[in-house]
Amino acid sequence: MTTMHIEKQTLAVPEMLAPILPEMQAVEAFLEAQADTAIPQFSELTRHLLSAGGKRLRPAIVILCAYAAAPHRFGELYRDGHPCRARLAIIAGCMEMIHMATLIHDDVIDQTFTRRGKPTANALYGNLATVLSGDFILARAMRCLAQDGDLRIIQTVAQITTDMSEGEVAEVFLRHRLDLTEAQYLDIVQRKTAEFLAGCCRIGGYLVDADSDTLDTLEQFGRELGIAFQIIDDLLDYVGDPRLTGKPNGTDFREGFATLPLLHYYQHATPDERARLQNEFGADLSPERFQHWREQIRLTGSLRYAEALAEQYRQSALARLGRLPASPIRTTLEEVARFITERKY
Repeated sequence: MTTMHIEKQTLAVPEMLAPILPEMQAVEAFLEAQADTAIPQFSELTRHLLSAGGKRLRPAIVILCAYAAAPHRFGELYRDGHPCRARLAIIAGCMEMIHMATLIHDDVIDQTFTRRGKPTANALYGNLATVLSGDFILARAMRCLAQDGDLRIIQTVAQITTDMSEGEVAEVFLRHRLDLTEAQYLDIVQRKTAEFLAGCCRIGGYLVDADSDTLDTLEQFGRELGIAFQIIDDLLDYVGDPRLTGKPNGTDFREGFATLPLLHYYQHATPDERARLQNEFGADLSPERFQHWREQIRLTGSLRYAEALAEQYRQSALARLGRLPASPIRTTLEEVARFITERKY
């Protein structure tokens, strides 16, 4: 399906997001409007890209953080027709567009041809048109943010997109390296994944003019949640169900990206094991050889180590939310945090 028609379908959001379903529907309508261009084929491609957005958790986090930061104003802000509510959908939609633009470029770079069980745009339309569409989506999001005019939000988006680019580039230049430290790994994770979530959370606070302490709490919550999310995502490359993850196990291993489970194993391996690993890391291994290395990683306790570190960051993120006023929306935000960091294997 290459178009989105909110009036004809139920928005596929997790049940936990029911309290903000009208806002999420407004986000979807905003995204539909942004796909319109003067070139019909380009509009079709852009709609295909924006309709493949999964559960829209990033715009949901923007909205939930806004309401959680100002629970005393929730009834006022929630009222249909309130300008703040309309603005929430626009800014949250822009964050989803920026996220989608990064995924589009990742699919081209990684030569990914399916995502969430559907053909990627590069599989259907080719790399050139897909890259240009990703650029267009990013540019249109920035135009909407400029029209909104909140310099705090514009500066935050500029910083987090810079961080994401730096994180991705650092990962590329450190490809095939098994001697990375955990600190180097976490720095890449923070830049390429966590800072975006941190920015979404802080922007939610900006939308209700939260005080500086609340803004800092929201930002740190998002950062720690993002680190936990990425560690779990890296774990899934070793032990996830390909039917759920949408990609075969061992993709990072075969492409030469050393993530936490492998780095931990390498640090504890014997010299002979290290030598053998260096010969096979980044190669197009058979499933049997990858299974061998996965079993070695498991026996060393490296999977458990990564799980424990992800849980540590998740619990720290949840503790941050405890500093916000108790409210049903804060509870929903806690549920979302658990949902996106739960194990799926």
